Amino acid sequence: MRRTAVSALLVLLLVSGPYAPLIRVIGKRPVFSAVTTASSKQDLTLLTYHGSLEVGAEALQVQVLLHVLVKVKQRADGSFIVRTVTYAERSELAEGDDFAPSLTELSLTLEHEDGGAWQPLHLDELGVLQVQGPFVHEASVPENVAANELRLRIMDWPIFYTISLAKLVDQNLYGPMLKETGPFSNAIVIGDIHGGHPTTAAKVLATHMAHHFALGFDMYLLYVRGSDLSNAVQQNPVTSGYIVEGKLQIVSLDALQIPQYDVGFREWAAYDPTKLIAYNHAALMLWGEHFHLSVLDIDELWSSKDETTTVNTWFDRCFPGFDIISAGRLDMICKDCLQHSESEMHHFEKYWDASDPVEVLQSFSQVAGDSSDPKSIFNPDKVGQVWLHHPSGLPGSQTALVAVNEDEYELKEDCVFVVHLRNLFEKRIEHADTTVDRRHWLVHRHRNNRKSHTSNGVINV
Repeated sequence: MRRTAVSALLVLLLVSGPYAPLIRVIGKRPVFSAVTTASSKQDLTLLTYHGSLEVGAEALQVQVLLHVLVKVKQRADGSFIVRTVTYAERSELAEGDDFAPSLTELSLTLEHEDGGAWQPLHLDELGVLQVQGPFVHEASVPENVAANELRLRIMDWPIFYTISLAKLVDQNLYGPMLKETGPFSNAIVIGDIHGGHPTTAAKVLATHMAHHFALGFDMYLLYVRGSDLSNAVQQNPVTSGYIVEGKLQIVSLDALQIPQYDVGFREWAAYDPTKLIAYNHAALMLWGEHFHLSVLDIDELWSSKDETTTVNTWFDRCFPGFDIISAGRLDMICKDCLQHSESEMHHFEKYWDASDPVEVLQSFSQVAGDSSDPKSIFNPDKVGQVWLHHPSGLPGSQTALVAVNEDEYELKEDCVFVVHLRNLFEKRIEHADTTVDRRHWLVHRHRNNRKSHTSNGVINV
């Protein structure tokens, strides 16, 4: 692959997995330097463009960096399908600005040479929920067109990358061919873990993973910045074993060119680039691989009825033919903590056991309300942009909306729902509604555990 530019900045990175290169970016956006990568097979290609685009309702010209993740799969008929995820950032960030500008237009084009002239093949923009992105585009490329090198352009910028689809398709970790049949695999993406000591975060992650592997999930994608959390996860006796088994992949946010600005007001921005880019990167990694992908925070857990114990059962038995399950959540607090005036995190650390990392969840048995804020699991092939915890379904896709509140109880919340460990990473909210009724219950998910606790009619996670 080669690059061509006219007074523009271009960076080529192959990024995926725990060995992606790290770039530390703090404050005003610096000029990039080329980064060498390992010769091992990678999954996604990252191309970075620098130019100006119209932004906002006033259509102001703003200097931006556009990062384009590219993945290619081949169909059985020999044709290729290209999908991209593009995220924009301002070259300079002023107070009051979000990391990503609101773009009025973004188009991507593949050019192929035909009779000495370059002909355009436009990528279609898939479903968009938010104009700050990331943005998903896709195009089908006939086999005869893909046989030659193509140019990937942004808008009418005098800048392009020359790419070979045949070479890119061979980079796929799961093989070159588009997978459309067979049993689904299931993955969860965690878009970084905010707050708490890295060692504690690793313990929470270990519990999160053990709980969901019992539900039939196969793999986790954990996005981290820097090395502190990554080192803690590799040193934890539970999560280190998952890494060895290939069940946990660590992806560097720094290698994805997501800067960390040293400005306090950034913490309160409406746009969360860490989560959004992580979610869309993960969806692209698993696109074309016959996966279900769940987007959750580290203090959220899927649960279901006893007879519907695995994630594939949710799709096969509860919601056959559906591509997306979007579920509300029950807020659960630590009943033992209320009795002993103890913080949830202190209790978690005190009782966490590497030999049985899910046992500590037994204490989170008191309902403190519910939330309609949806958390989702979906087929990446059937969605466009992934927003905070839910995706934009493509035309023809089917979405199951699962409510947990009283007014909409008649839906199938007894099949699957989400549990939120409400106070784990924050100060306890006093005077919470702790009413327990038939709508608010959890199932003991881990039959191999030695203990089973029941209190006030609530069967604990």
